[in-house]
Amino acid sequence: MQESCLECHIKGDFRVIETAADAHLVYPTSSMQVIDGDGYFLLERIDDTGVKDFFDYLHRHKIKKAIIEIHSPGGALFDAQRIVGLIRYWQSRGVTVETRLYGAAFSAGFYILVAGDKRLVDQYADLMWHEVQVASFGFNVSTPADREEEAVILRHIQDVRSRYLATRGKLTKEEIDAKISKKEWWMSGEDALKYGFADGYLGALFFPPS
Repeated sequence: MQESCLECHIKGDFRVIETAADAHLVYPTSSMQVIDGDGYFLLERIDDTGVKDFFDYLHRHKIKKAIIEIHSPGGALFDAQRIVGLIRYWQSRGVTVETRLYGAAFSAGFYILVAGDKRLVDQYADLMWHEVQVASFGFNVSTPADREEEAVILRHIQDVRSRYLATRGKLTKEEIDAKISKKEWWMSGEDALKYGFADGYLGALFFPPS
């Protein structure tokens, strides 16, 4: 037996040393820290694995509030959907999720921002949503039938996202679809409050729109 074996095994019975599931996580980092007892995560790229690790860490350390600051140009739609799914799961487990926007939340970043229990924005922040863009569906588009199937799948994906966004703001699914038909829909933080996608402005104190 080499001395290095005892890094993972107990001397004598050679049982494996149990380690916490989050032992590989070293916090704080530039993206995640604990501030005044709350977890804080800076989401710049659409990092679903990083968000899962973040929530796992909060759970193990019994931290019940997660603050996710969005500053993102967007990214993979299905990774964003996984992040929203994780947020919804931990909300159901009693974790309060506050999303914040100081700068920019475009596309998938916007989709994640609206998932928070409390959504706080800077008045002059920029937000953008558009029709979904998915590069591959797992098949080659090479025949008329493939093209028809592609259109059906795209419409399904778009409808699911629009229905979800309609539950997070004041607009109907049809109004959201009209806003993004063949164009990008740009908003300021002020617009986000008007449409119900944010709950108040960032500042010394939380305050809702008048």
